[in-house]
Amino acid sequence: MSGLPNVRLDSAKYVIAHESGNPNNCGPNALENEIAYMNRNKAKAFTSHWVGGGGRIVQIAPVNRVQYGCGPKGNPLSYAQVELARTNDKEQFKKDYAAYIWLLRELAKEAGIPVVLDGAGNGIKSHRWITDNLKGTTHRDPYDYLASMGISEAQFKLDILNGLEEVKRAQITEAKVMFNDTKTIPAVIIDGRTHVQVRNIADLLNLKLVYNNESKITKLYEVK
Repeated sequence: MSGLPNVRLDSAKYVIAHESGNPNNCGPNALENEIAYMNRNKAKAFTSHWVGGGGRIVQIAPVNRVQYGCGPKGNPLSYAQVELARTNDKEQFKKDYAAYIWLLRELAKEAGIPVVLDGAGNGIKSHRWITDNLKGTTHRDPYDYLASMGISEAQFKLDILNGLEEVKRAQITEAKVMFNDTKTIPAVIIDGRTHVQVRNIADLLNLKLVYNNESKITKLYEVK
């Protein structure tokens, strides 16, 4: 989003777990609606990320800068703040929840803080934890919404700690890369990036592949 304040944190201690708290916005466009609403009201409230729409992750503000998501006490200490859009679709929720867990864990690792939910000291914190421990806000999300979708508080904390196998599987997708609209070689998509084997490219283009163990450089030479 444009026009956001660029205020340095006092310290990067937390990553905040939120949910929208909006039971009237649970349809197929809930994620887009929430982002649009936040953009209209960013002078009062905004966070760095939204998750929803079947596992989509949208970053709308910079991390490691003050965001307006968890009150005046928590905002200057929060590296990132993640909102979860609501849905009434249990199958969509599974995808949203998996992305939510993955993102919270990744942001904590990125910030160098413990991947632990609502524990002592630095870490991933619920909005409820901020309310109970730092004050300056009254919201108690995301536990009630998660419970309504079958995720207990204990399960949420365990998933934050250990991650989800579903997410690990989803990160790698089989694919193909096509050359000149005629020939293809196998590939995989990992975290949104397409990877191919250099040897497959060499074979396709009739090139010689040479790897230098000392320089760690792989070179492709035209075969004469």
